[in-house]
Order: sequence, then structure tokens, then C-alpha cells
Amino acid sequence: MASISQTGTFSALRHTNFKLYFGGQLVSITGTWMQALAQGWLVYYLTQSEGWLGIVACAAGAPSLILSPFAGVVVDRFRRRDILLFTQTLEMTLAFVLAWLTLTGTVQVWHVVVLALLGGILRTLDAPARQAFIRDLVGMEDLDSGVTLNSLMVNGGRIIGPAFAGALLATVGAGWCFFLNGATFLAVLLSLVIMRVPRAVTAIRRASPLAQMREGVQFSRGHITIAPLILMSAVMSLFAVNMVTVLPAFAAKVLNSPIDGYSVLSTAQGIGAVVGALGSVWLTHRFGHGWVVSFILIAISVVVFLLSRMTSIVPAAVFMGLMGACYVLFFVNINTLIQKQVPDEFRGRVMSLFTLTFLGLTPFGALAMGFIAESIGTPNTMALYGLLNGLLGAFILLRWSGVHKLA
Repeated sequence: MASISQTGTFSALRHTNFKLYFGGQLVSITGTWMQALAQGWLVYYLTQSEGWLGIVACAAGAPSLILSPFAGVVVDRFRRRDILLFTQTLEMTLAFVLAWLTLTGTVQVWHVVVLALLGGILRTLDAPARQAFIRDLVGMEDLDSGVTLNSLMVNGGRIIGPAFAGALLATVGAGWCFFLNGATFLAVLLSLVIMRVPRAVTAIRRASPLAQMREGVQFSRGHITIAPLILMSAVMSLFAVNMVTVLPAFAAKVLNSPIDGYSVLSTAQGIGAVVGALGSVWLTHRFGHGWVVSFILIAISVVVFLLSRMTSIVPAAVFMGLMGACYVLFFVNINTLIQKQVPDEFRGRVMSLFTLTFLGLTPFGALAMGFIAESIGTPNTMALYGLLNGLLGAFILLRWSGVHKLA
């Protein structure tokens, strides 16, 4: 095994292509998180309904539930850089459309739902391509570092984006958050155009796309470690991850701070996520990937329950920070374990099933969460979801008892 000094947290940055990717994505992801916060605020402002928050989240994820297996076939058949150029260009267009609707005062909640649906279709293809692209950029030797830095970049944007969004919402409004998000896509598009990445996919064109999709599903379902890892990701995505769906309502109704409180909670989650990403390599070298994901799957249930009991901003922000660290430690290690197990010819298809768990399943949990919250209250719904996450996670760990031993 390579030493930590050879494959440490930042070793992927020795690859020029990855440095270009990291810089461009950091700018773009900052805009994405800025739009995410502003969009949640806008939907709640227009509707005063947790249910509509769930509907918008569901619209964004429904395409993944249907299209993810087919998207994996596309990722295995075509150059991943070209796929990302296509998806990022169209996502930029959607951001500018939402900005125009908001700035002209014509935006309605159904506009947001439609744009979320279109964005969800694009992310169904973009997400597995992005996950597989990291392997193309850094190789297997620096995969741990590449996955960790990718998460660090995503959550670094989570810190900066909500902070900017909070300031813009309080001064010039949500429309400028959407416009600036559209502008940030130019950075990632430029980085993709500049880099030169060899074609790193296996030619599988002889079989039909439907047959290739079935092969990917059968391979994942029958694999002794990939199957439970994907199930663990599904549980985490359905329950724990969905806390972000009701944050606008939690900030408004429980913390009595619809803008500042929401911004602080989102920023705190990002700070925790960055801390988790920075410590991920050290923790996995010390305890192993399997131990980390097994512990976090249960521990986050406690964090979610305690968060649901908070009634002021500061302690709530502390638990949001812990939740952010848990998210990153869990998904970075799940991602790395799956990528280490899967052969290159199945990489896109397996990663599409992995991304399905948090793009396709999360919104349906969010939809249910929104309507449950309207019946029993946001805090009680959060506590219920935390309990379900812990119970189902414990079942998986007992059923596949060797998961925690994975290196």
C-alpha cells in the first residue's frame, strides 16, 4: 500500500487536468449552491408550503429514477469530457432562464418545477459522467485523493455560495443569485475546453444499449460488496440527506429567521463538510473505508434527531456542521469503495446506479417529507427520518456483516 505521503489528501493535484477541473468546478459549484439556497427561499416565499419544497425536489430527482441506468450506458460509450461540456452548457442556460423570470417579476412556482425537472434530466447524465471522469483524470493511484478533493470542492462551494446568496437575497433578491450562477458555468466550460484527456472508456458498442443497461444492473446486484454499498447510499439519501429539503421551513418556523437563519445553517453544513473532507484520508488510512461508512450511517441518525430538537440558530448550526461532516465522510468513502471494486468497462453504468440513489431516490423522500411536515410539523418529521435512517442502516450492516471490514 502506498504511503500517505504518496497518496495524501492533495496528491491528485499533481495532475494538470485535475487542477483545471478542480478550479473550474469550484467556481461553478459556488454558483450552484448559491442558486440552491435562493431557489429554496423563492419557493417557500411564493407558496409558504413545505409540500411545494418537496414537489420541487421531487421534480429534480424523478428523471434520475427513470433514466439513470440508461445514462450509465451513455457514459460508458462516449467521452466523458464531451458529455460534461454538453450538460454544463444546458445547465447554464436553465440558470439564465430562471434569472430572467425572477428579475422580470413573472416567476411562478410551476416555472421552478419545470426548470427543476429539466435540470434533473441533465444531472442524471452529468453526475455519473462526473464521477467516472475523476478516474480518467487521476488514475487509480490517486483515486482516494481525487474523490476527496472533488467533495472538498463541492462543499467549499457550499460555504461560499450560501454566504453570498444570503447577502444577495437581503439586498438585490433571488434573481441575481440565479444570474450569477449562470455566469459561473463559464469557468467550468473553459477548463473542460483547455484540458486534453485521452479517451478512457471501453468500446462496448456491439451490444444494444438495453442489453448493456441490464448487464450493469445484474453486475451491481450480484456483487458481494457493491450491492450493500448501493443500498447503504440509498438509505442515507432517502432519509438523512433530505434534511436540507425542509431547512427553509425549519429556519422560518422554528428558528424565526427565514433568510439569515437559512443562510447560516447552509454555511455551517458546508464548513462541516470541508472539515470532513480534509479528515477523510486520515480516517480511512487509520480505520478503513468500511468502518467509516458503517459508523457514519448510524451516527448521523443521532445528529439528525438532536438537530430536530434545536430552537435557536447557534446550536442548530453546530449540528448542521456535524451533519455536513457526516455527509462527506459517508459519500466520499462509499464512492471510493465502489470505484475500487468496479472494472472500467462497467464504471459508468455502476456509477449511474450509485448516483441514482442520491439523485433519484432523495427527491421522493423529500416529497413525502414535505407533506408529512405539514401534518406533524417540521421538527417531528426530521426526528422520524433520523430514526428510520438508523433502523434501516442497522439492518443492512447486520445483513452484510463484512461491510465494515472493507479497506
